[in-house]
Amino acid sequence: MPLNQINIALCDDHKLFREGMKSILQQNEGFDVIIEAENGKDLLDKLEDLKPQSPDIILLDLEMPELDGIATLPFLQEKHGDVHVIILSMHSDESLMAHLMEKGANGYVLKDADGDELKEAIEGTLNNGYFFSEDVSKAMLNQLVKKNKIKPAFKNNIQLTDRETEVLMLICKEMTTAEIAEKLFLSPRTVEGYRNRLLEKTGARNTAGLVLFASKSELLDSWGI
Repeated sequence: MPLNQINIALCDDHKLFREGMKSILQQNEGFDVIIEAENGKDLLDKLEDLKPQSPDIILLDLEMPELDGIATLPFLQEKHGDVHVIILSMHSDESLMAHLMEKGANGYVLKDADGDELKEAIEGTLNNGYFFSEDVSKAMLNQLVKKNKIKPAFKNNIQLTDRETEVLMLICKEMTTAEIAEKLFLSPRTVEGYRNRLLEKTGARNTAGLVLFASKSELLDSWGI
């Protein structure tokens, strides 16, 4: 995705944190915070007021009064499913990360992350459909694969073709559509077609869900990811 203009909604109940985050974000050329909200209800109201324009990315705090991030996420999925959501949190709890990924979050960034990681998270989410830092990914996969406490529902008896499996593996390696197309000598449109078939076959909601499916199917270990 060309980084011409990235519109961002920032939702956090602490004004000083919002102001600091906004300042960090707008140091990046093309990043523009178009919504500031103090809780989930405020965010949903402002998204409605902004229609038909929508932000590209929502940075969503978990702990807020009136309507917190966990409660807000289903409303965003229902009414604004085309907007990417990155969770901001102080908590590195493994089960929480996995739960939010299953519920449709596109990324999870700890609040002590620096500006470079935040920029990487935004750009990675827009390019790949998801972003998880190395620490978050390890914790999440440990929860999903080893402890097996989260049991997301995917369709039964899923059979993937060799090419679909290959595309899924490259998605899990965080390659962009363009990079996958170049590696497999396909057009980007054809790669998007495979991605859409993977979503349909697995019942996953987004690219992050495909990674979760691969984890639950024990494909990540076999691929050395």
